[in-house]
Amino acid sequence: MAAMKALVKTQTGPGNLELRDVADPTPGPGEVVFRVGATGICGTDLHIQDDEYVVVPPVTIGHETAGTIVAIGAGVTGLSLGDRVTAQTTISTCGSCSFCASGLLNLCPQRRWLGGHVDGGFAGYVKVPVANILLLPPTVTIEAGALTEPLACCVHGIMEVIGMSKEGWHPPFTVVSGPGPIGLLCAQVARAAGSVVIILGTGADASRFALARQLGFEDLIDVTRENVTDVIRERTGGLGVDVAIEAAGAPSSLDGCLALVNRRGTVLQIGLYGRPAPVSVDVLVLKEITLRGTFSSTPSSWITAIDLMGSGQVDTLPLVTQVRPLEDWSAGFDSARAKGEGKIVLTPSER
Repeated sequence: MAAMKALVKTQTGPGNLELRDVADPTPGPGEVVFRVGATGICGTDLHIQDDEYVVVPPVTIGHETAGTIVAIGAGVTGLSLGDRVTAQTTISTCGSCSFCASGLLNLCPQRRWLGGHVDGGFAGYVKVPVANILLLPPTVTIEAGALTEPLACCVHGIMEVIGMSKEGWHPPFTVVSGPGPIGLLCAQVARAAGSVVIILGTGADASRFALARQLGFEDLIDVTRENVTDVIRERTGGLGVDVAIEAAGAPSSLDGCLALVNRRGTVLQIGLYGRPAPVSVDVLVLKEITLRGTFSSTPSSWITAIDLMGSGQVDTLPLVTQVRPLEDWSAGFDSARAKGEGKIVLTPSER
């Protein structure tokens, strides 16, 4: 049986990531195998490396992935060899809990996911159930398509958890704190939902602010150089902001969101910390703020993400600032930790 290179979490504990030779996957009934074209390095992958996020080793990690179908199992219809696809990350759930019944598969206590319980995308090939496969729009490249997963997470949080939409409720202004890949995806989703977006960053975010401008955002605030409260009051004509999205995964960022949002406003927490975070909770009480968490994605948020990319309302490709071979995974992870980049994607070697 042919073998491929795969980045495997070999056992629990910090580190324990190893590039190994593993067998190429073969599709069973109702399954599809695609050749990986690109897989993004997610903050979750860094938490997995640090043993701050639970997976079930040994497992090939990587869940932000896209590629081209190379094998189709028995009973699969509607797909062809050569189709360009991405894969939803929830592989299986119990199917009977209240969350499954309401379509919130991300919250099923028995959820098994790609790159955590089932071998994922830092490899040459990936095998998934056909129900997980989504075709990429013709205008979306493989590298851009690898970012469907983080985009679906942002869609879930903004459009499903707090319910923003262009046709329905949306605040006049939304703050996004943290101009990394997740923050810039959130900014595009909030804009697509009808809100004017103000992006907060620090002096270390010059390159990411440049990406934001490339994506059409001009309301950018360096919180280390400007009085954020005064600037937001000026730019919103005194209205302030009713929604703030914490996308940096930093306690100071969450504190800033709680301080900036209007009374009875909403703070959406999408960034992960990996450890307990000291936060000034009193302001939550005194301003009657709603603090909402958002986790992963739902089948419906993936459909919306594909639609947003296909229609051009969200552009993921400019966020890809490094493409590295899978063999350079360690340097890629180091670059992702430096937080000066956009999205770093790994590609398998040609065979």
